[in-house]
Amino acid sequence: MPPLEKILVIDDSKVSQMLVRDILVGSYELTFRDDARSGIVAVKTVVPDLILLDVRLPDRDGFDVCRELKNDETTRDIPIIFITTMDAESERVRGFDAGAEDYVVKPFSLHELLARVKVHLASRKARRQEVELERLNLFREMAVALSHEINNPLTTVYAYLHLLQKEIGHPSEEFKQALDGILQEVGRIRLITERMAKATEAVTTNYRTDIRMIDLHNI
Repeated sequence: MPPLEKILVIDDSKVSQMLVRDILVGSYELTFRDDARSGIVAVKTVVPDLILLDVRLPDRDGFDVCRELKNDETTRDIPIIFITTMDAESERVRGFDAGAEDYVVKPFSLHELLARVKVHLASRKARRQEVELERLNLFREMAVALSHEINNPLTTVYAYLHLLQKEIGHPSEEFKQALDGILQEVGRIRLITERMAKATEAVTTNYRTDIRMIDLHNI
């Protein structure tokens, strides 16, 4: 079973926290913070997939918090949904200008909050998959090009080794072992380049939370 997606709720209203918990508990891993300072720290430690952010926080304006997170390269791609008691157009504009993806108005309904959370989590996942696909395509192109670049000098090495074997009529046992070792290692290099040239699918493996690395052993 895959791990639950993580949602960070930064809201000092215990009523709002209770509503969010009742609506999202069991479907997502929830973390709650009551103020901007602890919320920003939690973003770096929890690394949420989505943030529900109150516009009015006791220690700082929610719009400023949103701008700070969107200006940080490590957190800018985390979707932020504002939670607000005001449905004025000016509030919505300020939220979008700050970089938020969406907003919900208190008191929010179960279906509305669920729908907005699902939409933005799915959108983020799709964006990340697009980036990953671009990286994999670039890797494949580089792998094929690199295999051709390596094969050219490798062919020359094989030719010199063949001449060396012909020139030395009665090599010592140590020389034969060294030459066999070189041929074996060169053969391994050629095998790797052949696999790289045929690379049509790069297999990835989990490296850290939210980070996948290309597994070179499965080219």
